[in-house]
Order: sequence, then structure tokens, then C-alpha cells
Amino acid sequence: MPGADPSRRPDIEIRPVTGVLAKRSFVDVPFALHGSDPDWVPPLRLTVYDRLSRRHPASSHQRWALWIAYRDQRNGTRKRPRSVGRIAACVDTLFNEHWGENWAWVGFFDCIEASAAAEALFDVALDWCRRQGAKKAVGPANFTTNDEIGLLVEGFDTPTALMTLQNPPYYEDLWMGAGWQQAMDLYGYHFDRKTVSLSQRQRRALHRLQERCKVTVREMRPSEYDAEVGRFFDIYNATWTDNWGFVPMTEPEVRHLAKQLKRIINPRWALALERDGQPVGVCLALPDANQPMARVRSGRLLPLGWLTLLAGMKHVTQARVFALGVRPDSQHLALGPLLYGEIADRLAADGLDAEASWTLATNMRINKQLEDMGGVRYKVWRLYQQDLGA
Repeated sequence: MPGADPSRRPDIEIRPVTGVLAKRSFVDVPFALHGSDPDWVPPLRLTVYDRLSRRHPASSHQRWALWIAYRDQRNGTRKRPRSVGRIAACVDTLFNEHWGENWAWVGFFDCIEASAAAEALFDVALDWCRRQGAKKAVGPANFTTNDEIGLLVEGFDTPTALMTLQNPPYYEDLWMGAGWQQAMDLYGYHFDRKTVSLSQRQRRALHRLQERCKVTVREMRPSEYDAEVGRFFDIYNATWTDNWGFVPMTEPEVRHLAKQLKRIINPRWALALERDGQPVGVCLALPDANQPMARVRSGRLLPLGWLTLLAGMKHVTQARVFALGVRPDSQHLALGPLLYGEIADRLAADGLDAEASWTLATNMRINKQLEDMGGVRYKVWRLYQQDLGA
């Protein structure tokens, strides 16, 4: 209704998140909504607080706002507001400058199965996006494609892997019912160590390719961790710069993420493809920390969550291929399969299955390579968009 307050619906009140206590309530929302679901993997609260901190390095080029939806619940003769959803919106000036666009991102969405609550949350977030001057909103993203993104729409029968979003199936109806339209699909491929292996013909072809292109594959050098991180993200930013939704990572963001991942990186699964002594491709697989996190139901490391997580990391059975790419000036050499083959062999030798995610649905070449190697597409995440008008 024109002129209506987007923060209000019958029985629903949307409150902006301001202050430490409100932020704590914002982080609590998914635990309240999904905590009783044994298949739900709780996020580590520390990582959520970190991402929502104004000290996070991405805040140098991002501005965002957070909201919580409340609905009155009777407790005897008294009414008490109960959180029934949350949402966030973000404008990333670095993304907009890179693409010459004016987008906003909507994410950190969690909600009960009620269209009124979801629509109230979307209305408030989109109203904020318009007031920031955005012409299009895209989501879900927490906050951009350098973070967790996409609404899971296929693959609910298997657990979600490290740093991928999880949601109940009814979320799709909430987004579609609020007028969001499909923007891009992201694929996840599963590699079963018991059944996936390269054929002798494939191995001979890769060996000939390696000899012809004079490239070598080497592991990360832990003693040169900072330098290795720099090399990796130089290739990352160069490789994905033209991909849909890409947001360049600044040096402080790179270092911040590298510090978070350092404790779980296995050098055997962090590979560089070199030609004439220079890196032309990279691959990074990470142990799926979601497996032990599923047992830390509070999302807190204290008092004993850290012990459960530490012990569980020794027994993970899956890795996520987090990033794999070849520099644009070397992509004509078709070197990607060399890295795919190498990481697949190493993970299988170490007794792990693998998930490769995300790949763009429009990246036919990469998706075919994964399928040719025995990968089975088993998950789809969807990003949506809304035109915010002139």
C-alpha cells in the first residue's frame, strides 16, 4: 500500500538492529527457528559476529543494515514479542564500481513459514536499498559473492558443506511469493572416493598436456604462508574478474580470510600450477568443518564447543573444493583438468569424498569437465533479483 510503513504488518513488527544486545538477538534468530532440527548445521557464532563487525575489512567499501521481525505471543494473559525472522541489506561500492552497476545485496534471511513475516522483512530491506540509490537487489548473499550466497533449492537430502548456505525448502516459496525472480543458479558437485577415479585414457591425456605445456603442480609451502596467500588471491582476482557477480577482494580482506583458514588448511590440498616458475593456476580444498560443527548445537566454542570441533576435525570424511582457477592468459591451454585430476587423486588417497562448489550454471565448460571426471551434480543454490525501479 503506497505510503504504508514497511516495518509494520498485522501482528508483525520489524525492528532495526542497533547496539550490541540487538546484534546478539539477530545472531540468535536462526538458532531459535531451526535449532530443534537435527539436520540443521549451526554456524559458528564468532564468525557471524566477525562478519557483522564494523571492523571487518570489507566495511571499507560496504554499508549495511540489519532488521529482526517480531510477532506477539501470548504467555498467559500477557503478550510477549517473539523473534520470527531476520534480514540484512548491503551496498558494496567496490562491486558497483567494478561492474558499473548500482546493486544492493539482501541476505542473512531467516524466517518462519509465514508470507506476512517474509514480505514485511523484504519490504523493509528493499526500502532501505532504494534509499541508498540502488536500482537492483540481489540475494540471498551474506553479503556478497565473497561470502555465503544462494538459496538452496535442490539437494536437501545431504548435509551442506563448509561455507555454504542451508535453509528449509519453504524458503523458496517465501522468496518467489514476494516477487523475487531467478537471477543465477550455482551448482555443487559430489565426488565419491569409492567410485570416482580417472581412467587410464584420461591420465595419459593429462600427462601429455602437462608435458606439452611444461607445467608442474606443487603443494603450498607453509613456511611461506603469507606469500602463498598473495599468489593465490592474485590468481583468484584475475581468474574470476569477468564472472557473474564477482566482487574483487582487497588486500586486507584477503589477509583476514587467510588468517581464519590457516588453522584448517592442509598443504596437500592447496595446490599451485606453475609454468616457467610462475603460478598460472591454483586449487584449494578445505576439510568440511560442518561435519563436527553439526554437534556444536549452541554455535559457541565455550565452554566445550572447541573440544568437540577440534576432536571432530580429525575424523571429517569430506572436503570442499573451495576455489580452482587458471589465469585468463593461460586458459587457452585447458589446464583446469590437471588441477581437477590432482586434487581428486589426493583427496581419494586421503580417504575423503569431495564437494566442488560453487560453479555458475552458465559455465558450461567447467561443469562438463566436472561431470567428465565423475562428479554428480547434487545441489543447486539460487540467487534472485528484484528491479527497484528508476
